[in-house]
Amino acid sequence: MHNLTAINAPVLLRELLAIPSVSGTEATAVAWLVERMTELDYRAYIDPAGNAVGEIGTGDMEIMLLGHIDTVPGEIPVRIEDGVLYGRGAVDAKGPLATFVAAATQAELPVGVRVTVVGAVGEESFGSPGATWLRDNRLAPAALIIGEPSGWDGVVLGYKGSVSVTARVERGLSHSAGPEITAAQHLVNFWNALAHRLAEHNGDIAPGFNSLDATLRELHSGSDGLHEWSSLEATFRMPPGTTSDWVIEQVNALAGTHGVELRWTFNAEAFRSERTSPLVAPFLASIRAQGGQPRIKVKTGTSDMNIVAPHWGCPTVAYGPGDARYDHTPDEQISLADLEQGIAVLSGAIERIAAQLTRRQES
Repeated sequence: MHNLTAINAPVLLRELLAIPSVSGTEATAVAWLVERMTELDYRAYIDPAGNAVGEIGTGDMEIMLLGHIDTVPGEIPVRIEDGVLYGRGAVDAKGPLATFVAAATQAELPVGVRVTVVGAVGEESFGSPGATWLRDNRLAPAALIIGEPSGWDGVVLGYKGSVSVTARVERGLSHSAGPEITAAQHLVNFWNALAHRLAEHNGDIAPGFNSLDATLRELHSGSDGLHEWSSLEATFRMPPGTTSDWVIEQVNALAGTHGVELRWTFNAEAFRSERTSPLVAPFLASIRAQGGQPRIKVKTGTSDMNIVAPHWGCPTVAYGPGDARYDHTPDEQISLADLEQGIAVLSGAIERIAAQLTRRQES
């Protein structure tokens, strides 16, 4: 172990949860985490993007643990009840981030291997500015672990891509008893046609990682007495092999036939690691060592994996304790028992990955 000060992960996480850090307002939480990592013998600092960064161990072979410190909005009182810690970010993803900080201090690292823990900013916002800065300004690590809830006995290989759209119809106001359809009906007709097109595209593919899906997030309409308008916001989730450019092209063509104007916001393309990734076996062995039955997963959301992994081309998986069903919910929570098991699993996986890197260098 490298730290001189023992780490109490539940206390670390509870205190981190008590500092609000909605995307764009992470500075206080970042500064606090850097202070805590410094106390734990990390070489800790804030990088130019505003990310919290801590390094432990020495050497050219780097294992990066990339978590995120920002959250979605919504205040949840931080409390522990029956062994469960509640708070915004408990599972997405301050819980996995606290796991990273604790596990790296417990892992025995060979000479030549260092672990870098990153609490990135802006993961919950489109464009992921923290991870994007890392992608564009740092060399690829030898191994990359993304901090997202997988369950302490699971490891995640991939995430779908996403792109969002704002659709709008505006027209002169007419009497509701007249033959013209309203702006709202125009937009509903467009959405129904889009849903039909998606159903045709997916065919027999069940909704999930391999389907192309669209979620209607907001719907508005109004008028000023002379003109009326209607707008919607939606997000498309794309499986590997379906690019954002293709989705935009197809939806633009459909919108043109319905007189709908579109504005697009790109987030990320889909990404998936192979089951043969050199990081998978160390995690499976570490999970089994803690008495678990390993589960390999893919996710229908997005993460910073989508941003950095395709560019860096290094072995990549995602890991973190907690149940992802509580992501973004009003009762977001994490089991403290799962937190402790996650730390043990990750510490063991880091040691196995470090040994693997050392053997590779010596061969």
